[in-house]
Amino acid sequence: MTERWRDRAVVGLCAALVVVLLGPALGPGYVLAGDMVFVPDQVLLPWMVGLGGGLPRAVPQDTVLAVLTGPVPGWVWQSLALLAALLLLGTGVAALVRPAGRRAALVAAVVAVWSPYVAERLLIGHWSLLLAVGVLPWALHHARAARDDVAGSWARWLLLVAVASLTVTGGLLVLLVTLPVLLWRGGAAYPRRLAVGAAGLALQLPWLIPALNHPAGAPGGADVFALRSEGPWGALVTALGTGGIWNATVVPGSRTTVLAPLLTLVLLVLAWSGRTALRAAVGRPVAVTLLVASALGLVVALLGAWWPAATDTLVTRLPGGGLLRDGQKWLAPWLVLLSASAGCGAARLGAITARRARDRLAGSALVVAALLLPIACLPDLAWGALGRLRTVDYPDDWNRVRAVLAADPAPGDVVALPWSAFRVYGWNEGRTVLDPAPRFMTRTVVTDQDLVVSRQGTLVVVPGDDPRAARIGTALRSGVDVGPTLRREGIGWLLVEGGARVDLPEGAAEVVTGSDLDLYRLPAPDPVPAADGVAAVVAANLLALLVVVGAAAGAVVDKIRSRRRRNGRTEATGW
Repeated sequence: MTERWRDRAVVGLCAALVVVLLGPALGPGYVLAGDMVFVPDQVLLPWMVGLGGGLPRAVPQDTVLAVLTGPVPGWVWQSLALLAALLLLGTGVAALVRPAGRRAALVAAVVAVWSPYVAERLLIGHWSLLLAVGVLPWALHHARAARDDVAGSWARWLLLVAVASLTVTGGLLVLLVTLPVLLWRGGAAYPRRLAVGAAGLALQLPWLIPALNHPAGAPGGADVFALRSEGPWGALVTALGTGGIWNATVVPGSRTTVLAPLLTLVLLVLAWSGRTALRAAVGRPVAVTLLVASALGLVVALLGAWWPAATDTLVTRLPGGGLLRDGQKWLAPWLVLLSASAGCGAARLGAITARRARDRLAGSALVVAALLLPIACLPDLAWGALGRLRTVDYPDDWNRVRAVLAADPAPGDVVALPWSAFRVYGWNEGRTVLDPAPRFMTRTVVTDQDLVVSRQGTLVVVPGDDPRAARIGTALRSGVDVGPTLRREGIGWLLVEGGARVDLPEGAAEVVTGSDLDLYRLPAPDPVPAADGVAAVVAANLLALLVVVGAAAGAVVDKIRSRRRRNGRTEATGW
């Protein structure tokens, strides 16, 4: 009963904390901020599985959303994803340190959830990365259990890896941190563990196969995406505090005050105090793996800040090196290690204080202070970052244009103007968001893939990796009629967003006129050649799906067997 109550206490605290943190983001409607774009009904298009377009950065995330949305609107899945990410993170870190006591679990949960890493990744819209980070501590727990041959743990580990693998970085992050634990020497049934690890690697095929088919490597831009110092205390202090995202506009204001280094210093002291208790709680394989992964993550993040030229070399020359460009996201293992160690340290110091002061209240007061400190030092994360994560509804023009594109038999894809990857809409309360049109519409929508970033007062352009978009962008900037280029690229429709004034190509016929969107039909385009590697991409997705289905079946079977064993014990004891 005591263990069950401890779980309920942690879950209750985490639930309350997450609701206070997300606030208005949980209501009906869509939070459109940064890269976070959900739509009511996403239609599966070739680029969503990595066929055509740029590198498969959102594969298989968009594939899954295209399957799930429709009967259940996208805003429901968005709310569930945000809730799940933060609840899993808090309860997962707490579960890791539960052997160290309830106080350690509660402090660890608060430090993890109410952190600069969560704040900045949430405000930039990286919901799937946060979901992977939330999965990470639970994946560590089940990797350790699978190593010890606990029934059903291999299935749960695979399902967690599948959730993390919605995004490329998430899948690799969880695999790199938990696979060494799963395969750690000793344990039982090594061939089986090896097969389970191979199945986890197979879950990366939906993005890996399209990436191998892509003709171009990743662009540079490591200096643009490098970890930023938040305040005058430097990159190291910022990184140790789990902050430092490259985009200054999503950094809470409190991170540039003295509260930031104060919080980092206190957490480091608590973490150092709890290092021995953490190792006892999680075991040597988890402790060593987390320590190594955290050190590597800090090195990657700080390399971009201190030596961007070296990171740029890795990005442009190393296969898959583009994943290292945004180095701060690799601080996720450090976030888990810091939170878990700080929780153990707070519990230990609380016990010492109570013993020396001969007053249990003194020890409790120290733990309560540790619980409140992250919130006090990052107050502008509360209630959706003080309202920055409010929900909105798409204007009616969006549904009108979608209906026309779905019903009209005229061929061709859509090009969206003005030529920019991100939009600022009045109806979205002036927040910058990735153009929702490619996910909202029923046809492939081509947008600018170049990213324009202000760095130290200078505008820097990071080139995209979609050859088709690059050719269209070159034609648009040339100042001549873009019609022939659009026709060659298979574009049959022109979408003008936000009432912008654009130069229309010859033969453009207006179909929809609205205050938010205008749609034009263009002359019939040339047919676009079929994408290469369709069979390989389909096979990769089917194999990954087979792994997920097998893991889900294994988890269900284990649940049934566990229930039967419990019922058998109850009948045997007469209770």
